[in-house]
Amino acid sequence: MEPLARPRLLLLGDPSARPTGLERALTRGGFQLLEREDPSVDPEADAILITVTDIDQDPLADLLPSSNPGPAGSPPRIVLIATPNREAPATALSLGAADALAAPIHLPELCARVHARIRDRLEAIPGPQQDQLREASQAFMQPGLDPDELILALVRRLARTFDLAQCSFVALAPNGESGRIIAEFQRPAPDEEKLALSRFPEIAEAVRTRRTVVTPEHTNHPAEPPRSLIVLPVESGGRIAAALLLGTREAHRRLSPLQLEFAAGLARGAAAALDEGAPATRNGREPGDGEELSDPERALAALDRRMREEFERARRYSLSFSLILLGIDELRSIRERLGPEAADKLKGDVESVLRRELRLPDFVVSYGSNEFAIVLPETGQSGARLSVMRVRDRLAVVPQDSDPRLDHPRFSAGIVTYPNPAVSQTEELYAMAEAALMRGKAQSGERIGVAV
Repeated sequence: MEPLARPRLLLLGDPSARPTGLERALTRGGFQLLEREDPSVDPEADAILITVTDIDQDPLADLLPSSNPGPAGSPPRIVLIATPNREAPATALSLGAADALAAPIHLPELCARVHARIRDRLEAIPGPQQDQLREASQAFMQPGLDPDELILALVRRLARTFDLAQCSFVALAPNGESGRIIAEFQRPAPDEEKLALSRFPEIAEAVRTRRTVVTPEHTNHPAEPPRSLIVLPVESGGRIAAALLLGTREAHRRLSPLQLEFAAGLARGAAAALDEGAPATRNGREPGDGEELSDPERALAALDRRMREEFERARRYSLSFSLILLGIDELRSIRERLGPEAADKLKGDVESVLRRELRLPDFVVSYGSNEFAIVLPETGQSGARLSVMRVRDRLAVVPQDSDPRLDHPRFSAGIVTYPNPAVSQTEELYAMAEAALMRGKAQSGERIGVAV
């Protein structure tokens, strides 16, 4: 486990001309030092530092481009001249150096200059990488998103933009000893609400040092290559409030400083939004509003509002979302056999499991006497089906916990996903989901109906 994304600085020229303490100062300044005997070998350095004794005697021109290619070209080359010649830096600049210093050299100033040259080069790159970042940033900054939706959008956009195998956002407790995964890409949600950082040393190290950390992440499948896991500490309100985990598809793949800074900037914004929105919503319910959503009319009104929001967002940004109607098939007979209190207790326990197992931006509310309506943002048909199967597995233990007299009820589901060619308004989604639920109830197998 090592710090990642230190700018790589290639040292060329005469080693005897290096100022005393140069390597130590550069290392402390945050650089990863590289040395090559053959200057034609390209180690993909972020910058090149050339040391010469005398600019008139050393073959400096062989180590510099014929003309300065500018920050968007090859890595910037900074020249250090060991002799106190005031005219030498100008000569080096005319030969193509991005920067030049003559003795005596102030090492902290040198570190700052190298960082500045690297930053200038990255900011000036006009290629497809910056186009991707700009597009991802615009898609991420969608108006009207709740903090939890913002974070879910963050991990998905970053994963797609950087072609990541994994992207997770972990909110950290103020004591720095535990955390909770807010959103993940391409991985199932964890069974536990809290993560003890003692079990995740890479996150703990990033929090402790406030620096980016990388660690190899070996896969269990023999056909898959090992990957690298990058942990970015995310500061908000003067503390490390979260950690952003980026899993590359290859062990030695390196994200550029520009990519990491872009990801860290978005993560800081998401963490700040999460802090400002505390106490956070969960599945569309604010703390203290349980009484409001227990009222059937208010619950349906809240569902209508959420459906309209998702419908407009999906149309505007070419996204998808799914509506699930989940029915407790035997709830009516339980109410008749054991009374309304037992039925209400069972339904309340089912609702608690749903809120615990679904993602933060998902929305769940009672729908009629025997069903729940679940809204899954940015989720297609296959993802909605997997969500139904996962929560039904969790619901299998509810009856015994609720009332030992209860048998295992069956759960049927109806799924409709937007966009759908037959849908032009939200009311049509309700009708299609109800029809799909009826088809699910009529099945003898998985009991999941899907609107087409």
